[in-house]
Amino acid sequence: MLLRLLIIALAHGVWAKPEDGRCVTAVYTACNYISFSGVPTKGKDRWESQCRNPLKVTSIYAASEIYCNERERAIGLTQLADQCQEFGNLELLSREAVAENLTEDAIRNMRTIDYQELSRGEPVDAPILLSASYFDLMFNTIDSWEFETWSHHAFSYVGYAYWGGILSLGMVYRLSDWLFHRRQRRAERALESNVYPLIRLLEHIPLVGTCLHWIQTHLMIPAPLAMTHGRHLLGFTFSTRVEALIVMGFWTLSIALSVVGYRTFPGNIYWPDIPSQILRYSADRTGIMSFANLPLLWLFGGRNNIFLWATGWSFASFNIFHRHVARVATVQATVHSILYVVMFIQTGKAWRGLSKTYVLWGILGTFVMILLLITSLDRIRIVTYELFLIAHVMLSIIALVGCFYHTIVFEGNEYWKYLWPSVILWMIDRFLRIVRLCYCNFHVSISNGRIAKVSMSRMVYDEATDVVRLEVTPGTPSLQPSPGQYYYLYQPFRLTGWESHPFTIGAWSYEIGNRNSLSPTSKGNLLKSHDVSHVPLLAGGASDQDYQGNSESGSSDQAASLRLKMTFWVRPYDGWTKQLREQCLSSPGKTSETTILLEGPYGETFPLWRYESVLIIVGGTGIASAVPYIQDHLRRSVADWDESPENEKTRVRDMELVWTTKQASFILDISRQELKGALEREDFRASFYSTRDSIASSEDPTDSGLDIQSGRPHLQSLIMSRASDACSAGSGLAILVCGPPRMADEARAATHLAMRQGYRSIKFVEESFTW
Repeated sequence: MLLRLLIIALAHGVWAKPEDGRCVTAVYTACNYISFSGVPTKGKDRWESQCRNPLKVTSIYAASEIYCNERERAIGLTQLADQCQEFGNLELLSREAVAENLTEDAIRNMRTIDYQELSRGEPVDAPILLSASYFDLMFNTIDSWEFETWSHHAFSYVGYAYWGGILSLGMVYRLSDWLFHRRQRRAERALESNVYPLIRLLEHIPLVGTCLHWIQTHLMIPAPLAMTHGRHLLGFTFSTRVEALIVMGFWTLSIALSVVGYRTFPGNIYWPDIPSQILRYSADRTGIMSFANLPLLWLFGGRNNIFLWATGWSFASFNIFHRHVARVATVQATVHSILYVVMFIQTGKAWRGLSKTYVLWGILGTFVMILLLITSLDRIRIVTYELFLIAHVMLSIIALVGCFYHTIVFEGNEYWKYLWPSVILWMIDRFLRIVRLCYCNFHVSISNGRIAKVSMSRMVYDEATDVVRLEVTPGTPSLQPSPGQYYYLYQPFRLTGWESHPFTIGAWSYEIGNRNSLSPTSKGNLLKSHDVSHVPLLAGGASDQDYQGNSESGSSDQAASLRLKMTFWVRPYDGWTKQLREQCLSSPGKTSETTILLEGPYGETFPLWRYESVLIIVGGTGIASAVPYIQDHLRRSVADWDESPENEKTRVRDMELVWTTKQASFILDISRQELKGALEREDFRASFYSTRDSIASSEDPTDSGLDIQSGRPHLQSLIMSRASDACSAGSGLAILVCGPPRMADEARAATHLAMRQGYRSIKFVEESFTW
């Protein structure tokens, strides 16, 4: 009851509905249940009776005099006159035209009619007066209907307020973090000494520190349920507890708004019994709320969602929100359809109701939304990803078309206000995708001898590591990769060339002259190169080897002649990634020239350089999330680093990499190339684990000086040890994790345990491992 009152109060306070002409509306609606001699009251002559029949118009004026005040009469009669003009192209018979029948004596002598006293087959041949009970019954019926019509939309807007509040909190947190960091840097420059970041100073203030630690420990870090380390809750998948709380809050709000706030009473003229009223009102509300969720669905599902930047949240988080908004909208649409079928059956007009064109469009829209929900399930999406991409777009378009035609019969297309924003958001996102695609791959330069440049690409498959290495030289020379970025890849000259697949950039380098090898050109000089990035969002399933990064560096003494080469590491599964491997295997040297287009960049860099101690835990090809940050640390740690507010010098004094993969040869390959410069430093150490290949089966592991252990690391003891060391040293610890869900869950649970035991200044970052 309290929840109901709060929701109604909120709706009234935000979307208060002004007084209207309900009094006069109740009068002429009640008169519509009475037959008057003269013009017929049905068919094309209904408005003739409503607006020009002297007996009926006189009765409307008379009852309005008795039951409505002057203001209500002015508003209501003006509305009636407007309807006569708009729908019947007629002028409402003026009061002066029937004034002789509206004197006090004439009204006093009028016959008073109760509800259902007269049948439609008994026309009256004189003006009548509505009884007080008849007027009250009709007014309450009209008032309830108008309140429900208004509340359906108002309650739908509460969902917007909910997500607006959630996004606002995210933006405030991001802005606060930026402001704190600026203050910290100013303080450090002023003191010209090593001062701990302001945020850590605040953590030592009892109240602020306790609040921050509590939020991190109980909301931001832990798994959805305290009793489990997994990410599953009620059949849904969440990375963190805060994501689960946000989604569960939306589900709770949506369910509550669907069942509260119904204004019912016995004897309603439209639906006499209360169950029938609830049935109709809930059917309408669930349908309208489903429509209202569509813009949110398209907003959260877009790649070019401005809130990704504004909040700093990952696309994976917004994808979770997108899926649950879609599920809520589908459930609401299904309930809406079922309830209307029940109403059709109750009235005995099921076939007649279901055979109407707009109803059939609605059924189609609901059916397609259910198909979208089924084909979006994790298992189906992973197994048939290419089919999922095509079906998702096509079914979404069909669902929108069905919604448009389902509501085309309503006056003024009032429900299209929920549909057009969805179309606009979709068009904006598609347009920006095309802009990014053109920006990355096409460049026109008149100053050089070559007028137009397009992206070039080459790929090779390594059977030992079971990875396709894809190198792309983008057409535009202005791309500047950084850790945390990923791109969508297109292969246009194939049957389904419009499909795009997300991958993190695994490595990049700047080269001079023509490309002559797929091998890295680096000799260990990583400091002057640009680095690798973020986690690949592979379309395949989660395995222990979904991610890896590779970084190449080339010297660049002549900046004008530099060419950017971007490398992506693709683990072949089914579908498109498997086709890439087959193309390589069918080519000489397992190397193939192909055309790959880039769309991006997307993603942001996490500032690992702000923490004194860094622990990076990766599994399989999750190494792609590690190498970019490792090389970024090398660049920022040079003595002559030109520090600026946008380019801070690293504070990392101790960086450790823990990498687990199936192939020991994979570890050797990356260690000899991308990790070579880091492994030679005193402030970096690495631990390697192989779960499938024995050490003896790898290629001369002792030559590299690597200690590749069998099995998997014990992450809890590792994280607890690093947290203890960081706490003793008074430094901040950043833990970056990218690996299969089980690995990420184990690392998250260990971090949560450390924070619950009192270790503070720990930042846990999980990079997305699967799409």
